[in-house]
Amino acid sequence: MKFSVEWLDGGENAAAEERATLCDLQIFVGDENACMFLDAAAREVFESLRVPAVHLAEGIARDWWRIFGGRDRRQSLVPYRTGFVLPDLRFGCDGSTFEIEGHQLHCANPGLRFWQVAGEQCSRSAAERELADFVGVVVDKLAGDGISDCETALAWDRVCASREDPAEAAFCEAAGALDVDPYSMADEDANLIERAGVLFSDEALIEFLASGRRDTCGFRFPVSTMHWLDSLRTRKPYESTLPTLSELCDQLGDNGSRRPNEPAWAHGYRVAGLLATELRMDGRDVATPEALTKRLGNKRFQRVHAEDIEPGIRAVVERDAGVHLRDRGRGKFAWAPQAEIFSLTRAIGSVLCLPHTERLVVNNLQRAEQQAVGRAFAAQFLAPMDKIGEMAEDGLEEREIADEFNVSPWVVTHQLENRERIDQYAAA
Repeated sequence: MKFSVEWLDGGENAAAEERATLCDLQIFVGDENACMFLDAAAREVFESLRVPAVHLAEGIARDWWRIFGGRDRRQSLVPYRTGFVLPDLRFGCDGSTFEIEGHQLHCANPGLRFWQVAGEQCSRSAAERELADFVGVVVDKLAGDGISDCETALAWDRVCASREDPAEAAFCEAAGALDVDPYSMADEDANLIERAGVLFSDEALIEFLASGRRDTCGFRFPVSTMHWLDSLRTRKPYESTLPTLSELCDQLGDNGSRRPNEPAWAHGYRVAGLLATELRMDGRDVATPEALTKRLGNKRFQRVHAEDIEPGIRAVVERDAGVHLRDRGRGKFAWAPQAEIFSLTRAIGSVLCLPHTERLVVNNLQRAEQQAVGRAFAAQFLAPMDKIGEMAEDGLEEREIADEFNVSPWVVTHQLENRERIDQYAAA
């Protein structure tokens, strides 16, 4: 994503900040100009928007930590328009990858239509640079016009100061994961971050906090969730450790680590293949969690009871190959057997693919890189692409294939839908 700003003098805007930052704005996503629009009244296509840049800059500065700390949330430019028109670009970060999505937008008054641009992915660092450069240019323009104490400048100064301090930046990003403002947050949210920071760190902390949903009392997680997480540290080693998995981590060494520019999902697929080869398994050998944990050196592995905790948490993984698999539950909210083995395999994938992470949760986040690694690992380990591809070519239905490998039909569907992308990456 690239911003192009051409400042204009002589604006008639009432507010000084708007007069100072009136510009012709273009935002490029890939090679496409997201600010190109059709003016229905004039019957003419324009290649830039004439708007004050101050509101867009202020919105980015104000939501900086939500943008980079959120995981399943997508931030849109539309709320930043403040009386002016902006294209509907939505973006978010999964940890190391920043994704921009374009959406068509039609404004009835005035009668403008924006085309939908294709999406784009870039590194988080590249996105930070581009957004910071844009906000910085706007703040410098305001200062050059004698406006240095406005809300935009103050918000950006706070963000810049926090980014200079690694510990403060980590706390602010954790607040963004909770979808709260780190500079005006409630005490209970600050306490939750501090308490969770004892259990998790870095990306694992962000993915844990981002998975919570506020309950009716306003708490991000039920109090029982934190008590449950604390209690896991008192479990007996034989209940959760997988000795063979520890040995496999040592054997894989650097081969299990993520390679430069390797997508999270590709990392998971690759390591799943390594493990399957090492164990001489093809997915059909794993019918139950007991069968897999026994193969990994623990005949006494036990699920851990979990009641009244955050429902999205499926398992907790520790670096020493400890896997705390949540039990299936009871009644209408109980997991299916396929979901249980899939969650366990995701946890095992996390141990192998993220050997330097002290502790993490397996949860329901979709756009989070550690969760993506685990999902890709589990899909490929339990339902190998080459096997299910052959079965699909032989005319078997997806449900029949799913039953063969003891996975949900969704796993088979997802594998087959992504077959071309997976094959292309493998060939490369």
